[in-house]
Amino acid sequence: MLHNWFILLPEICMLLFFPAAIIVEKYRDEKNSKTFFTLSQFFLLTTIFFLILFYNKSAFPTLWQNTPLRTMFKTFTCLLAWAWFYLSSKWFLNKNRTSFNFYSVCFAFLFSLNMMASASSIFVLALSITATCISMYFLILRHWDVERVRNISWLYAVYAIIFCSLLWVSVFVIYKQTGHFDYASIKSFYILNANYDILTLVAVLIIVAVIMFLMAMVPFHHWFIAFISEGVLPVCGVITIIPPLIYVCTLINLMHECFSPFNSFISPVLTGAAALSLVVGALSSNLENNIRRLFAFVYIYSLGFTLIALNDFSDKSIISAFAYLIVIILSFSGVYTVFLSMKSKGEYLSELSSINGFYQLRPYMSAALMVFMFSLIGMAPTFGFFGYLSVINNLMTSLSWGKIILLISTLLFVAGACLQIIRTIYFEPLTNKYDRTDKAIYICLFINMAILLVSLINPAWLMQDILIILGRM
Repeated sequence: MLHNWFILLPEICMLLFFPAAIIVEKYRDEKNSKTFFTLSQFFLLTTIFFLILFYNKSAFPTLWQNTPLRTMFKTFTCLLAWAWFYLSSKWFLNKNRTSFNFYSVCFAFLFSLNMMASASSIFVLALSITATCISMYFLILRHWDVERVRNISWLYAVYAIIFCSLLWVSVFVIYKQTGHFDYASIKSFYILNANYDILTLVAVLIIVAVIMFLMAMVPFHHWFIAFISEGVLPVCGVITIIPPLIYVCTLINLMHECFSPFNSFISPVLTGAAALSLVVGALSSNLENNIRRLFAFVYIYSLGFTLIALNDFSDKSIISAFAYLIVIILSFSGVYTVFLSMKSKGEYLSELSSINGFYQLRPYMSAALMVFMFSLIGMAPTFGFFGYLSVINNLMTSLSWGKIILLISTLLFVAGACLQIIRTIYFEPLTNKYDRTDKAIYICLFINMAILLVSLINPAWLMQDILIILGRM
C-alpha cells in the first residue's frame, strides 16, 4: 500500500503547493510576484521529476493510469507551464500586482488537467473536466478590472454548467447500461453488445462534445475569442498554451480505450466540427484588426487542423497530430512571448495599427514573430513545414483527398492573415515608442527559437521517439 503513495507523488506535489503558498501569503512580510513564481517553480519541477520517474506506474489503474504516452503529454504540459509562469512573473512585476491568486488557480488548473490526461474511468474524467471548468472560470476572473471580464465569465459559466450537467447525465446513462465506469470494461461491453440505441449514441456524443467545448472549437468558441481580446496576458497565455496537449491526449485515450466501438459514428462528427473550425478560424482571422483576436482565430484553426490530423485515431494519425501540435504550441508560445514586449507607456498593445513599424525599434522581436508565423502556416524551411507535411502525408496514405483540399485552401487564408501582420510590422510607418523589454523575454525567445532551429537539423527525432512510445501503449 505504501508504494501507491510514492506513485502518487506528482499529484501530491501539486497539492502541496496550496498550503505552502497560503503560509507564504499569510506570514511572509516581504513578498512579490517573483516569490510565488519561485514557489511554483519548485513544486512544478518536482512534479516533473516524479512524473518521469513513475512514467508507467499507476496507483489505481481503474481510476487513473499512467502510460508512456500520457506521461509524455503531461510532462510537455508541465514544462510549458513552467516557462509561461516565469514570463508571467515579469508581467506582475511590471504591473506591481500580487500573483498569489494567479499561481494558485493555475496550479488547480494544472492538477485537474493532469487528472484528465490520466483518467481511465468516465467518472474520474467527468470529475476532472468539472474541476477544469471551475478553474477556467476563476482564471477568466483574474483581471485587474473584473468588470471588463464579468460578462465573459458569465458566458463561460453558462456554457460550462450546461455541458457539465449533460456530461454527468451521460456518464450515468453509460454506467446504467454497462455497470462500469472504467474505460476497459465499457469498451468490452459495447464490443459484445454492438446494437446501440439512440440514448447510448447521444451520451457518447455529449462526452466527446464536452472536450470540443474545452478546446473552444466552433461553435463553442465565442467565450474564448471574447476573453482573449479582454483578458490579461498571463491568463490568455495559460488558456492558449498549456491545455491543448491535455485535451488531445484525453480525446485519444477516450477513443482508443473506451469508445473505439463508436469510432465510425464519432469520426465523421469530429471531422465536421474540425472542418467548421478550420473555415471559421481561417476566414475570421483575415477580418480582425485586433492582433490578439486574430491569433485566437488562428488557434481555433490550428486545433481544427489537429482534429483532422487525428483522422481515424490510428498510430500514424496520432504521430502526425502530435508532431503538428508540438509545432503549433511552440509557435504560440513564441507569439505570446513577443506580445509581452509590445508595451507602450506601461500598456500592452493589442490593436494591429498600434504595432506599425514595430521592426524599427524591435528588429529581433519582429524577426522572431515572423519565424513563428511562418511556422504556424507551415512555410519551409521552418519546423512547421514538417508538422504540416506529416499530416498531409498521412492523409494521402488514407486517400482523404477532400480533407487535404480543405486543409490547403483554408491554410491560404491563415497565411494571408499572417502576411497582414508582417506588412504592418515591416512596411507601415512607426507610430509608437515601446517600453524597455525585460531580458527574460529575450532569453525565452532565444530558447524557443533554438528549439525550432535545432529541430530543423533532424526533424525525424520527434517522430522516432513517438513511435517508440506508441509501441509501449
